[in-house]
Amino acid sequence: MADVTSTTRCRFWLWLIRLIGVIVPRRLRADWKQEWEAELQSREALLVEWDKLDWRRKSNLLRRSTSAFWDALWLQTYRWEDEMLQDLRFGLRMLFKDKGFTVVAVLSLSLGIGGNAAIFSLVNRVLIRPLPYLRPDRLVRVTEAYPKGAIAALQEQSETMDVAAFTADSQLSMTGQGEAVRLMCSQVSDNFFTLLGTPPRLGRTFEAGEDRPARDRVVILSHALWQYRFGSDPNVIGRPVALDGVAREVVGVMPPDFTFPSPSTQLWIPARFDSTNEEEYWNYGWMSLIARLQSSSSQPQAQSELNTLNVQISSMFPWPVGDNWNAKSIVVPLQEDLTRNLRGKLLLLLAAVGCVLLIACANVASVSLARVAARQREMAVRAALGAGRGRIVRQLLTESVALAVAGAGLGLLLAYTSLSLVKSLLPGDNALLIEAGIDLQVFAFVAALALVTGLTFGLAPAFGASKQDLASALKTRGQQPAGLAGAHLRSSLIVGEVALAVMLLIGAGLLIKSLWLLTQENPGFRPEQVVTVRVYPQQFPVQERAAHIALYDELLRRARGLTGVSDAAAANTAPMSSELPILPVELEGHPFVPGDRPTLLWAGAITPDYFNILRIPLLNGRLFSEADSEKSSEVVVVSDATARQHWPGENPIGKHIRILWEQRQRTIVGVAGDVRQFDISGTTPSFISGALYMPYRQSTDLNRKLPTDMTLLFRTTASAAQLAGELRELVASINPDLPVSEVRTLEAAVAASISPSLSLMWLFVSFGGAALILAAIGVYGVVSYSTAQRTYEMGVRMAFGATPRRLFGLVLGQSLRLTMAGLVLGMLTSVVLTRFMASFLYGVTGMDPLTFAGVGFLLIAIAFVAGYVPARRAATVDPLIALRQE
Repeated sequence: MADVTSTTRCRFWLWLIRLIGVIVPRRLRADWKQEWEAELQSREALLVEWDKLDWRRKSNLLRRSTSAFWDALWLQTYRWEDEMLQDLRFGLRMLFKDKGFTVVAVLSLSLGIGGNAAIFSLVNRVLIRPLPYLRPDRLVRVTEAYPKGAIAALQEQSETMDVAAFTADSQLSMTGQGEAVRLMCSQVSDNFFTLLGTPPRLGRTFEAGEDRPARDRVVILSHALWQYRFGSDPNVIGRPVALDGVAREVVGVMPPDFTFPSPSTQLWIPARFDSTNEEEYWNYGWMSLIARLQSSSSQPQAQSELNTLNVQISSMFPWPVGDNWNAKSIVVPLQEDLTRNLRGKLLLLLAAVGCVLLIACANVASVSLARVAARQREMAVRAALGAGRGRIVRQLLTESVALAVAGAGLGLLLAYTSLSLVKSLLPGDNALLIEAGIDLQVFAFVAALALVTGLTFGLAPAFGASKQDLASALKTRGQQPAGLAGAHLRSSLIVGEVALAVMLLIGAGLLIKSLWLLTQENPGFRPEQVVTVRVYPQQFPVQERAAHIALYDELLRRARGLTGVSDAAAANTAPMSSELPILPVELEGHPFVPGDRPTLLWAGAITPDYFNILRIPLLNGRLFSEADSEKSSEVVVVSDATARQHWPGENPIGKHIRILWEQRQRTIVGVAGDVRQFDISGTTPSFISGALYMPYRQSTDLNRKLPTDMTLLFRTTASAAQLAGELRELVASINPDLPVSEVRTLEAAVAASISPSLSLMWLFVSFGGAALILAAIGVYGVVSYSTAQRTYEMGVRMAFGATPRRLFGLVLGQSLRLTMAGLVLGMLTSVVLTRFMASFLYGVTGMDPLTFAGVGFLLIAIAFVAGYVPARRAATVDPLIALRQE
């Protein structure tokens, strides 16, 4: 047994020592062959007597073997580093020698890498990096809105989620802190901040029970508001502030990076959960929900529980709501919900800049192939002097990677300078988008992209150069053709370039046509020379309905005397604004059935001159007048689409509409033209079934009160800035605590409604333009190089009678063939890919023939331009000079 054990040990150590020798590189083993053989023989001799050796000799033997291995490894590493430095120095000298190629390559790559860096910084922050909250992977959003009673029931009964509630930003007036100012506020449940897990910058967040009556007079400030309104006062905690006339105590200040639910949120107040107020608890003040999954719960489990709880909660309403109440409510990851409006657009842009980078790589690769063909004699000499195939490949790849690194450096600078511009062209209401920047992750991405890019466009030229015929390469004195394989590869690269450029140009063309169609739409009103101003009366001292009416009567009367103002009106909302006033109604001929979803109409509260200022046409009946007061019969005007939808083929004049909580009915006295209230594309929320207008003095809102926050509309020849100054003085003379804000022209509001389409169009046009330029350079480079290589052939053709015109057509035909092949391939691919752009288009399909034809003609024109110079050069070849070159 001892002999077997001894033999096993000897074999194990012999195997270990031989393994150490085997993994040393072959080249080093060849250089040290004799020394290693003697060393191994000495070790084997010692291992035969292994059991007889004492522990010191065994230790020395192992230490010598390990030391020899690391010495060999260090020496080989040193040699590799030295060779790589030699390759790098030589490569840089060659690149500096060929400055034209280097500049074009670096600029081309910087466009592609810079664009990818800029868009990736947005994708990384919005779609990849986790949200800046505690355990963000457990945070979810519950879609659909819930009344406070339902929210309280969910908080009590849910076993899979901790539920918190919040509202979208609404506006409150802050007074008592200098000039009255209007601030963006979100109402939240008491557990809102603790659920997100974000501690305050100063003070505390809301405590349990502070969203109940008598304890809700507290407020938390955003960091930005604390800085500019309170001067970063560290003693702000405990200070009283007046919000809409209600005194509240500041209990906390949030950190700068907390921007939920939106970047515009300036303060948070507790939502008031008052179960004694049945109307407010179950009917008004519906809120959005976020939740944190319990540690033992999953998203599907939460969804299943939510479906069950919704059915149970529907029976808790004081009135019938139906068994399908909120049946479409789903549980989705919070990050997915916050980025849903940006995800498709960012991925589309990332694909676009990826195409630009591929075009740049193909462009540089095609030029590199031609450049390597011109260096075949140099490569042959290097091979003849002992450089192996691997060393030649490594040399050329080193040059390619050096070019890519230079392009990446310039691209990073381009991304840094253009990132703010790119962000300005995307929706600004996403906090994650605003926070995006060039950080370490972007640097790592660019570094990896530079390496991959360098290898991508460098592999084909490198391996092509390593397969050359040494004898023929050494015999020639100048450059020789790289062969049919090289020519076909360069042509294939250019075809691919053109195809990618066609895809980007078709996308840009579709967006351009979509935007043009959008701007041609009639919004239903005339925005020229109309300025809008938002006014927010406080609850105190203006409380009574009559006082509000008197306030706006006085404002409009005195505003008509301002510079350049020809007419003035007031409305609870202006076209293209974000307000959404709605009322549940019962229409004549369409009785309301309790338990069914009521008909919801957009409800405008306006003064009589509103239609005249906006030039909204009257189609039937009459408009409002001063006689339509709070004491006269209640009347309404409906839109043309509302009349046609609910009373098709009938005269709507004289029909009646009843607001559900009112007993009396309102008579339709007029039909006005349709107005695109929400955006220029005519998008309307699906739950709205039409539009009606009420005289302001007879109007009501969803809270069953007269609308207090109103928009003043002026038809004026003065500028918005000039009018704003005079109007603020006028308002201050009436009430110094009356905030005035959002002064803008209606034309600016219309322009803002098309800005998302405009921004995406400009980004695609930029990428498409870059792709077109790169593709044109690629076509020109290939045709020019091919023509130069065929100089002898051109001389022979002319010697045998070919005319300059024929040679001109021969070269120009090559340019056209390459372009046409890429054009066909790009259009076929676009037929499939443009389907993914459908959600970004308006009035145009992804198969629009005019766009495809326009791109085709543009590419053919570019092919003529790119092939003209080489073709002209070929047509002017002197046969004698061409034949002498060979």
